[in-house]
Amino acid sequence: MKIDHIGYAVKDIDKAKKPMEEIGFVFEETVQDAERNIYIAFGGMNGYRVELVAPVCEGSPVDIYLEKVGPTPYHICYKSTDIVSDIERLKKKRFRISKPLSPAMAFGGKRVAFLYSLSAGLIEIVEE
Repeated sequence: MKIDHIGYAVKDIDKAKKPMEEIGFVFEETVQDAERNIYIAFGGMNGYRVELVAPVCEGSPVDIYLEKVGPTPYHICYKSTDIVSDIERLKKKRFRISKPLSPAMAFGGKRVAFLYSLSAGLIEIVEE
């Protein structure tokens, strides 16, 4: 698996974009993922990608996370050429499914899954 992006949980995408643009990130248009109840904006710089993730409303999973820790890196996303096998392999390594395999509008309907490890935190896997 290869790293696709690092996700940052933020309260307000427009406010979070400004300092990141000042260091050189260029952002795509912000989109709303109604199924996950979040706003998303991808940015890139020198071959690196970040994803800003903000809650649509109070009480969403990202909003609850932000209440606990504030704006912060949230997850690392990996690209997978065999997502089902990679999920099974990680489950054997004590990763738990946080969000099951499902299509994601941010990736044009490609399937993603979120897994959690007590020692590594949250990861996302997206199929190539």
